Amino acid sequence: MDLSTLANVATALAVLTAVAFGLLEARRARKERAERAAFAAVQAILTPEWMKSMIVVQSIPDGSTASEIEGDARVFAAVQAVGCILEGLGYSVYARIVPLTVVGDLLGGTVRLAWRKVQSYVEEERRRSGSQKTFEWFQWLATQLERYSPGKTNLTRGAHQAYQDWRP
Repeated sequence: MDLSTLANVATALAVLTAVAFGLLEARRARKERAERAAFAAVQAILTPEWMKSMIVVQSIPDGSTASEIEGDARVFAAVQAVGCILEGLGYSVYARIVPLTVVGDLLGGTVRLAWRKVQSYVEEERRRSGSQKTFEWFQWLATQLERYSPGKTNLTRGAHQAYQDWRP
């Protein structure tokens, strides 16, 4: 092998090594970003306002009308708080900032339940305003969770059952 061929082979090996390293680094960065996003989602949810509001939203009777929800200031404020948080979370999933599987495992049942409780209110608000923008990403998130159901848990099977054989 002459010196020119040897230099070409060395250059090709250096380029292949750089590409492989770049791919591995990109994969690591993507995983790290997903972990940070999951942590941020947990931080956003584990606030006193979220917890109090979600308890109120969960207690809304199925089939409650928009006027019933709006008629109770405490319920209305809770619906707005939960809706705004889930609106941001829905867009974060759409933008692939937070993985759907993370939301599904952490909040899947809660999101679906919250949507069921407030759906009639949201639909009425959209009708009144003439805009489909009210809690659009919240609804989108609930729909995606129903469609893909990424977690092993659901409304009838909790994490304590689905992951009972988990080992560290």
